[in-house]
Parts: sequence; C-alpha cells; structure tokens
Amino acid sequence: MSTYQIIGILFAIMGTITCGSLAFEWSKRKTLDLDYLPITGILVFIIRWMVGILFIYSGFVKANDYIGFAFKLEEYFTVFGVNFPGLKGFFDLFIPLAQPMAWFIAVFEIALAVALMFGWQMNLTAWLTMLMMIFFTVLTGYSHVTGSVTDCGCFGDALHLEPWESFVKDIILTGALIPVFLMRKSIRPIPTAKIAGYLTGITFLVTGVYSYYCHEHLPRIDYRAYKIGVNLADCTTIPGPEGYPKCKDWDPYFPDGDIALFEGNTLMIFMYNAEKAPEEPVKHTEEVFQSLNGTGVKVVGATATGPSRMKTLIPEMGLTYPFAYLDQTTLKTVVRSNPGYVLLKQGIVIKKWHHNDAPSKTEILELLK
Repeated sequence: MSTYQIIGILFAIMGTITCGSLAFEWSKRKTLDLDYLPITGILVFIIRWMVGILFIYSGFVKANDYIGFAFKLEEYFTVFGVNFPGLKGFFDLFIPLAQPMAWFIAVFEIALAVALMFGWQMNLTAWLTMLMMIFFTVLTGYSHVTGSVTDCGCFGDALHLEPWESFVKDIILTGALIPVFLMRKSIRPIPTAKIAGYLTGITFLVTGVYSYYCHEHLPRIDYRAYKIGVNLADCTTIPGPEGYPKCKDWDPYFPDGDIALFEGNTLMIFMYNAEKAPEEPVKHTEEVFQSLNGTGVKVVGATATGPSRMKTLIPEMGLTYPFAYLDQTTLKTVVRSNPGYVLLKQGIVIKKWHHNDAPSKTEILELLK
C-alpha cells in the first residue's frame, strides 16, 4: 500500500469519526455551537489542520511549477470544448488565460489552507473551501467517468493519481469537511482574528512572489523525470516499476541525420513553440552556439514546430545550429522555458536554464570539467 493511500485511509477514518461524534453530541445538545460539543470541537480542529496541510502541499507543488498546471488546465478546456461542441467557443476563451488562472489557483489554495487552519473569517473560508471541493469533485468525477483526462494535476508532477483515485480523494475530503462547514460560525480564530488575517494575507503575497519567480527562472524543485542528475540514456530505455521507461516519450527525429545526443557534451536548446518564442532570447541562443564553437560541445535545438515551418523560421531567426523534432508535451516537460537550455554530459542532465538566465560559455565549460 502506498503512502498516499494510507493518508487517504486516515482522512476517511478521521472524517467518519468526526461526523459520528457530531451526530452523537448534537443528539444530546441540539446545537452546532462548538462550546457545547467538546469532543467534536477537538476533532474539527484536527480535520482543519489535516486538510490545511494537504492543501499547502498540493498548492505548493502547483505554485512551484504553475506553468505545468497551466498546461493541465489547457488540456481540460480543450477536452471540454470537444465533448461539449456547443460550448467550445466558451471554453476556448479560457485557454489564453490558463497561466494566470493556474497561478491564482495555486496561490489561493495555500492562502485558503492557512485561513482554514487559523480560523480566519471562517464563514467565508468554509464556504470557499466547500465550493472548491465540490467543484473539483465534479471535475475529477467527470474525468473518471469519461476517461477524458488521465491525470487531474492535483499534485503537479510530484504525485500522479489515476482519475478514480483523484475522485475518491475529493469525495473523502468533501465528506471530512462537512462538520467544519456546519460549525463554521462557532470556530474562533487563533490566536486572534487580526493575526490570522495577517498570516493569510502574507501567505498569499509570499507564495505569489515565489510562484512568479519560479515562472521566470524555472521551478526551484523539479519533480519531473528529466530533472538534473538523470541519465537520459537509461531513463529513455530501461523500464521502471510501471513496465515502461520513465522518459518513454523521448523520441527525437533528425531530418538531416542522427546526432548522438547522449555521447560527449551536448547543449540542447528547447523551443516547444518556435513561433511563440520571444525574439531576443531566440537571438541569444545563436550567440551561445557561436561562443561554443571549437569547445567540443554540440549544440542542438529541439522543437515541436513542424520541419516545413522551421525551414522558413530558422533563417528568419538567424539560427545556424541543427534541430531535432520532439513531441510538444515532452519538450514542455523537460524544461519550462521557451526557449530553454539543457546541458548533457554523456547523457546525464547536468544543468537547466530559463532563457532569462541563459548560460555563458564560461559557465557551461566549468560545469563540464
């Protein structure tokens, strides 16, 4: 049994005990005031902190890499547009807003967790928490029934859940929160309403800044298969516990002849969408390439933009290094930047850079010593 399954069982047990305690004490006292329900009050406090800690973890892994969460939102909007043709135009409106929505949801989830744990504005907090859980329960239930989206993205790349697991998780959490919702008006803030409010506001601000920093300089914690230290030669060929390689989608196509990416030293420049890559960072990739001439470091681009389109774009962008073609999802997974840099030494991922932190020749050579 996995860790998250054990945690799920604990939540289910605590939720059941709390609901049972509430039913028993209410039958004796006929009130939902926690001052008269001592056992339920303790259990509700524990539930609030359990759910709050889970929300913080869930929100953090999304805030750490809200670009990845935005890709998942885009997938949902696209799927809904296909499954509900009459509303396709409506769902298409949200696709360009996926990134700001992902940022807000991740940051809001963490701030809501703090508000729930410290009891700030519990009438509002309980309503927002319950509405959020009902929304996600419907969403994961739809994914489970239809199989349209295979991973809800609830815990980013840190933990992948099957649709049915996500659905059951949300049902358990929603059930556990029922006593909190029912007794929201008698839950007092700790230590005071002012301090609880400050903690909630500061959490939103700090988390928001951190999340945006990760957006501009790559996630601080990389949960993906292509993280630093991974040997891609092994990751793309050796089956894992699931029965297939973790990097199973790595399948580059070289129109001008194969390039041994995993031999020697290679700097890969990823542009999952060359047409949308910003002009100055793209120009700088050529400068990096030129600076590495004669150093023994191969420079290879990788894009999901089609070869025919790239034949036009490459001279327009003034690029002279060769390109490989990969699936867009794989490119987005490897590095959250367009363009982004990945340094390989004998197939091992040594370093990644966002285009805002583009490496110099000196830095690259120093890392390869």
